[in-house]
Amino acid sequence: MRRWILRSQDPQLYYEIKDHQKELRRRFQDKFGYALIINPLLAKLEKIPGQAQAWMGIQAFESIREYQMFCYLLMFLEDKEIEEQFILSTLTEYVALCFPKGEVSWNSYQCRRQLIHVLQYAVKSGLIKVTDGDGEGFLRNEQQEVLYENSGISRYFVRNFMQDIMHFQEPEEFSRSEWFAMEEDRGIVRRQRIYRKLLLSCGVYPDTQKEKDEDFAYIRNYRGHIARDLEQLFPCELQVYSSAAFLVLDREHTIGNVFPQNHALHDLILLVHAALRKRVQANTLTLSANEVIEMEIDACERMVQKVIRANRSMLPKKYQEESISAKKLCEQLLSLMESYGFMEQREHTCLFFPVVAKRSAAYREEEA
Repeated sequence: MRRWILRSQDPQLYYEIKDHQKELRRRFQDKFGYALIINPLLAKLEKIPGQAQAWMGIQAFESIREYQMFCYLLMFLEDKEIEEQFILSTLTEYVALCFPKGEVSWNSYQCRRQLIHVLQYAVKSGLIKVTDGDGEGFLRNEQQEVLYENSGISRYFVRNFMQDIMHFQEPEEFSRSEWFAMEEDRGIVRRQRIYRKLLLSCGVYPDTQKEKDEDFAYIRNYRGHIARDLEQLFPCELQVYSSAAFLVLDREHTIGNVFPQNHALHDLILLVHAALRKRVQANTLTLSANEVIEMEIDACERMVQKVIRANRSMLPKKYQEESISAKKLCEQLLSLMESYGFMEQREHTCLFFPVVAKRSAAYREEEA
C-alpha cells in the first residue's frame, strides 16, 4: 500500500480523498482505529499493523545503520522550511556528528553507499528533491556535492505517539502504547487489532505460544460480520480456515504490492510452493498442528536449488548466466519469500506458512 498521496504527484486522487474525508475518517477510525491526515501537501492514513512483523520494514534498507541514518535525516529536515535547499555536505556533517565519534566516516565506501540508499529512498518517497547534481557521484568521491530541496512532508513520516516513548525497551511496547490505558483484549481494541492484522498481513495464523489464541477465535466466530465490514471498504473476500485466515483481493483490483507479478523470481516462488505441496502430499514433508512446514535450512536450500536447476531454461537470460549460481539465486529467492511473509528463516530451520498453499504453479509441458 502507498504510504501517502502527495497532492503534487497525484492531485486527482488527493482531491477525491479530500472530498470524501468525512466518511473515510469515520470508517477507518471505527473499524481500524486509523487516523486520516489531510493537509495542503498530502493525504495519509496512519496504517499501524495489528502485529509487527520483520518483513514490514523498509525493503530498500539493508542494515540497522541505514535506519539510523534515515532517522537523522528526518531530524535534519525538521528544522528546514518547505522548499528550503541544502547541500549534501551539510547533511553528511550533521549525520556524522549524530553517531558516536568515529562510527561513521565518509572515507568509507560502505558508509557512503548506505547514505545513498537512504537518500534514494527519501527522494522516491517525496521527502526531498534533487535540484542539482547526482547522488551516485558521492559513491566515487566523498567531496561530491548535490543540491537537495526539502518538500516539507518529512514531519508526517513518523506517526504521533500517545505517550513518551523514550523509556521503551522492547518493540512490543510500541504496540501496547497504541491503546494507552485501554484493555487490549476487550471490545473495540480487539476488533481493531484483528482488522489491522487481516488488512496488513498476507495471512493471519493462530499463535502457537498460547493455549488458545483469542484473536483467531474471534475471526472464526465472527467471520460473517468481519467479511461484511471489509467488503464494504475493499473489493475483497475473507477466507477462513482451521489454521489460517486470508483477505484476498478480487483479481481485477490491485492495492499496493500484489503477488504474483510478471517477474521471473515470482515464477520461481510459485514453483517452490508447488514443490512443497508435492512433498506434503507424498508424505515426505509433514505439517505441524497449525499447518506450518518446518525444514532444516540445508534441506530447504537443496530443494530450492533443485527447483531452480530444473526450470532454469525457462527463465530470462540474465538468470541463466553461469555467473548467477543456483546457490546465489536460492538466497535471493528465500530472502524475497521472507520479505513477503511467506516464510521465516531461523538459525537452523525454515518455516513455511499456510499461505504457500494458496498460490503455486508449473510451466506447461509444451513450453518445457
